[in-house]
Amino acid sequence: MQKKNLLIARWDVNSIKKKLEDKFNINGWFRCMKDTDGVYNKIVFGEPVNFDNWIVGVKTGEVFFDSGMYQGNARNYSQWRANNSYWDNLITSSY
Repeated sequence: MQKKNLLIARWDVNSIKKKLEDKFNINGWFRCMKDTDGVYNKIVFGEPVNFDNWIVGVKTGEVFFDSGMYQGNARNYSQWRANNSYWDNLITSSY
């Protein structure tokens, strides 16, 4: 279906900025990494992410909105996602 000027979703900058910065712009973030056998073997950390840095990722397509709307998915959800390569580029330390 094609419609001119179709609006599927809309976010208020202040609302999304608050949610993003409350989650990622205080102490940064971490990710648990697995080895080739699927065993967790490392924790990586990244610096805090603020709205200005995040919106650059949205504009370049590195950060994208996943509506969760696809056949076979009975669970209703939507979230912002980024490929592993996006997060890999933000890693500052690991243990």
